[in-house]
Amino acid sequence: MENAKNDQSWEPLPNLDKDCFGCGSENHSGLRMTFETNGQQIRTRLTVSPQFRGWSKLIHGGVISTILDETMSWAAIILTRRFILTKQMTVQFLRPVYVGSSLCGVGSIKEKAGERKAIVQAELFDDQGRLCASSEGEFVLYSKEQFAKLAILAEKDLEAMAASFDFKPGRP
Repeated sequence: MENAKNDQSWEPLPNLDKDCFGCGSENHSGLRMTFETNGQQIRTRLTVSPQFRGWSKLIHGGVISTILDETMSWAAIILTRRFILTKQMTVQFLRPVYVGSSLCGVGSIKEKAGERKAIVQAELFDDQGRLCASSEGEFVLYSKEQFAKLAILAEKDLEAMAASFDFKPGRP
């Protein structure tokens, strides 16, 4: 996913949940991640503040896992145009990641297995372009009707999220 770090026709994506710990623009305790897509990948750029540190000046491993899960989730939602839930994920921590450094996360669909399953991958790069962590996850894909039965989202939020599936790069 190395080429995804470069600026090549990336379009910002609308926020889906303003209170989410990962991407919530109004969650003052969260990461406030934003995302963009080139139509085949999802990318996020962020700087993690010291409040999310683990040991010494390292970003906590759980926060790194959250960044990767959020990146894969956005990839699954936007690139499959489906509602999703993470079923399982694995993370490989490859090098230390420091608070205050500029990070770039990139996610993509590795494989779509039928109508209900996607295997998604994400990588996290530091400000030197070095791969620091990677992940792979299995995501359950839901139609709007299937997801509504889980009663996770209010009807108006379900409708707003479904409308975001129509996002196409280059089009408002």
